[in-house]
Amino acid sequence: MNEVKLHISDLDGFFENAIEGARRIDAGDLSEQPGIVAFDSMEVLLKVLTANRWLLLRTLRREGRTSIRRLAQLLGRDYRAVHSDVHALMQADLIERNDSNEIFVPWDRITAEMAIDLAA
Repeated sequence: MNEVKLHISDLDGFFENAIEGARRIDAGDLSEQPGIVAFDSMEVLLKVLTANRWLLLRTLRREGRTSIRRLAQLLGRDYRAVHSDVHALMQADLIERNDSNEIFVPWDRITAEMAIDLAA
């Protein structure tokens, strides 16, 4: 399964995850691991992953590779707004674009992990 995990992390957490990954590789564990997208705060995560963008992700995943124009039609939304949302989600590595300029969701599953003390 192709999975990405969203979580809240500071710079120290980023380096801890990188060191853990290096240790796993050094120990010979080359198994596929979920992708990780870290946000500075819960507020930033919620700013990026709005209700409209979550619906966009779900629709795009169901539709498969398509154009932004077609996605806007499917969502019944203005092209410019969908274009803006797509680019925000591309910056967060939740949407990709292929050589044919089609956009798609490369993940089968998106999960979010957060600690209440970091989310406050």
